[in-house]
Amino acid sequence: MSSTFSGLEKSGIDPIINLMIACGKDQHPKKIDLSVGVYKNEECDPNYVFPCVKAAKEALLKNDPGHYYTQLEGIPEYLACAQKTIFGKECPNATSVQAIAGSGALHMACTLLKSVGFQDFYIGAPTWSNYRGIIEHIGGSYLEYPYYNYKTRNVDMESIKQTIKNVKIKSVFVLQTACHNPTACDLSHEQWKEVFDLILSKGHFLVFDNAYQGLSSGNVDEDAWPIREAYLRKMEFIACQTYSKNLGLYSERVGCIHVCTWDLKEKENVESKLIAICRNEVSFPPAFGSRVVALVATDPELKKIWAKDVLNAAARLKDMRKKAVDWFTKLKTPGDWTHIMSLSGLFWFSGLSKLQTQKLIEEHHIYILSNGRINVAGLNNANVEYFCRCVDRVVRDYPVA
Repeated sequence: MSSTFSGLEKSGIDPIINLMIACGKDQHPKKIDLSVGVYKNEECDPNYVFPCVKAAKEALLKNDPGHYYTQLEGIPEYLACAQKTIFGKECPNATSVQAIAGSGALHMACTLLKSVGFQDFYIGAPTWSNYRGIIEHIGGSYLEYPYYNYKTRNVDMESIKQTIKNVKIKSVFVLQTACHNPTACDLSHEQWKEVFDLILSKGHFLVFDNAYQGLSSGNVDEDAWPIREAYLRKMEFIACQTYSKNLGLYSERVGCIHVCTWDLKEKENVESKLIAICRNEVSFPPAFGSRVVALVATDPELKKIWAKDVLNAAARLKDMRKKAVDWFTKLKTPGDWTHIMSLSGLFWFSGLSKLQTQKLIEEHHIYILSNGRINVAGLNNANVEYFCRCVDRVVRDYPVA
């Protein structure tokens, strides 16, 4: 008797997950994990808890709110502070609903847009691997265009503009606001303005993926500039938000979707649709992480600590970039490594070849993605010299043809 599932094909695992598993099994004393995009402190502790989060958790435990159902759209105080984090204030034209972190917010955004007739979703490459799965899961068409210029090691603005100009109307463009994954190359304010003008003139729709707010500049307000500028222009757009990175709440899955509309009736319809999506997918959103965020964002003292935490994180990342450049310069490593300092946030798109990344893993126990993306937060004062010497070695031993 054959199984009901006999025709089911095995799904592939995201390469990042496989790398996580392999790294976890490696017991080499000099192992360095530069794979997964999480912030780590100077000790490179993956379980590092931001001081503001630690204080908020302790406060919550002293005044335990229990575990009863919240509201379908999320805890009101959390939604209010999520809006303030994104927009700088509460926004009456934004419909905000709690989501299961950034992935959940993006899935809700794509589901909503598909329901009103959007089919084509444009993503700049290279990019985060999960976009494709999310878009194809809701029946959308996943389409790529060049976001990054490999020769200049910067944003390919001409490609972005030509794509927006030439694709059919009513297309969706998903753009990351800050700390671009994987390239670490963000649009400047002037480039954002060009994008906004083109999006409006061509009748497209913009989705912001706001995953690393604060970790680029060290200031959550500065990193939210593109979203706030779009709001000032009275654009219709969606902003997808997560506190996984800038508060280290990875496993709590604390996110939010914000849909900006400028018509009261449309806003009511959008809210009802988002709540229906939430009800169908997760019913009531989880509460603990969102309560932590709400406490951090509303308590004046904790908010000050958070601002300092984010500033310190960004400063540490910048310091590790400088130390890496200094070591490559000292070692006279072949190639130009000065571009590292022009980047910001967690990542460095190194330009290392697939073979070189493979050799770093096999010969030196340094785990990075095959596309050359490096999580700078995995470096510290104790391992940066070893890392740079190993990169120097593989660049010399396995040169790119």
